[in-house]
Amino acid sequence: MTSIAILGGTGALGGALALRLAMAGHEVWIGSRDPAKADAAAETLARAAPGATVRGGDLATCAARAELCVLAVPYAAHAETLSAVKPQLAGKILIDTTVPLRPPKVGTVQLPPGGSAVVEAQALLGPDVRVVSALQNVGAGKLAAGQAVESDVLVAANDAEAAAVVCDLLTQIGLRAWHVGPLANSAAAEAMTSVLIQINRRYKRAQAGLKITGKSRIEGEERGSPGVQIHPIRGLPLFAAGDDLAAAIAGGIVANGLAPEDGDVIVVAQKVVSKVEDRGRILDDVATTAAGRTLAEQSGKPEPLAALIAAESSEIMRVRENIVIARHRLGHVAANAGIDASNVAALDGPATVLLWPEAPDASVAALRAALQARFNVRLAVIMSDSLGRAWRVGTLGTAIGVAGMKPIRDRRGETDLFGRELKVTLVAVADEIAAAASLVIGEGDEGVPAALVRGAVYDASDDGAAGELVRPLEQDMFR
Repeated sequence: MTSIAILGGTGALGGALALRLAMAGHEVWIGSRDPAKADAAAETLARAAPGATVRGGDLATCAARAELCVLAVPYAAHAETLSAVKPQLAGKILIDTTVPLRPPKVGTVQLPPGGSAVVEAQALLGPDVRVVSALQNVGAGKLAAGQAVESDVLVAANDAEAAAVVCDLLTQIGLRAWHVGPLANSAAAEAMTSVLIQINRRYKRAQAGLKITGKSRIEGEERGSPGVQIHPIRGLPLFAAGDDLAAAIAGGIVANGLAPEDGDVIVVAQKVVSKVEDRGRILDDVATTAAGRTLAEQSGKPEPLAALIAAESSEIMRVRENIVIARHRLGHVAANAGIDASNVAALDGPATVLLWPEAPDASVAALRAALQARFNVRLAVIMSDSLGRAWRVGTLGTAIGVAGMKPIRDRRGETDLFGRELKVTLVAVADEIAAAASLVIGEGDEGVPAALVRGAVYDASDDGAAGELVRPLEQDMFR
């Protein structure tokens, strides 16, 4: 939760922003030149957002109490308001939403001598305040409606870290934000407001907005993917039971300067999902079982670990000294039924292992729903683990949970380069994407538990399941 002051919070834009921020769980201060009016607006907002922390006050008091401030006043009051709160803004981020409109010619671009209103703000406040331009082209009515906003937000800032903070904040309230470069580029957003007003007038539109289109991949005549990009999502925490995985990944996406697009795939390591779902087990706390004792005798593994392997398995397939190959209850074949101790707990703590999630498909479906709501794009999500393969040495990133895609791309009926019909070609595309992402997720001390994959070709679907990748037992030719 961040403490945020809306300077000009009694106006239409300020009020709509305050409501969205309060609903997102932030502490909101409504600042106005008229404290009584601010108090009344705060009371109204508190009723609309039960449980939210909302207060009103004069401009200076609210600016002083907040960690981050938003300026939402008309251009006529721009310089006066900034001068009044300059001491209270020192060391903080200020989101300036101002458009230099001078009625009655609001449909004509009227940029100020300084180049833009926000550039003037930075000059007036000095380097102690990190000014960020945003929200000039999103109507108050759209924000007040409380629904997803189709218009994109252009964010300009000289400070990349401040821009990332603002982009993250905007995604939290249902907007898609793009960092468009230095503060001087705010002139384009400010000028565009007058253009949108003209569009509204001439074409009878209701609050026209901006939408960034186009694809990151190069369009050409070649079939298939024009190229795949794999972006590590760095800076994520060491997760623990009960952590909000979706919020952490969303924050990491923004902090890494990524803007999710339709068709992107988020690959997340199984271990972090298991951790937040409390699937860790301290071996000293595991009760032994008859099946576990038998498996321990056969394999030489500790009885508690053998008991967990037996409980997670539908079949023990092969046993050698310190090696157990099992068919997990979900159908996947893996060493130790997927149970692992690496990157789970500190060496000086109790011996701890991690089980797979109870329902990996459901886990990634929930993660996908949260990320799609946050970024307003269509995504697929894969949960990956490193599994061995029959007749091959080494492990490979493999999909054990899938949402938003068909894990198999059926190419039967297509033709090859010479027109020959493909008869049996089924591509395990979810496994291919998981393996590609594992190149940046890693196996050791990389500390990168998730990646964004862009450019992969797959069939979007809301009912795909990782179980489709498991060959039916009746087709197993090696038993």
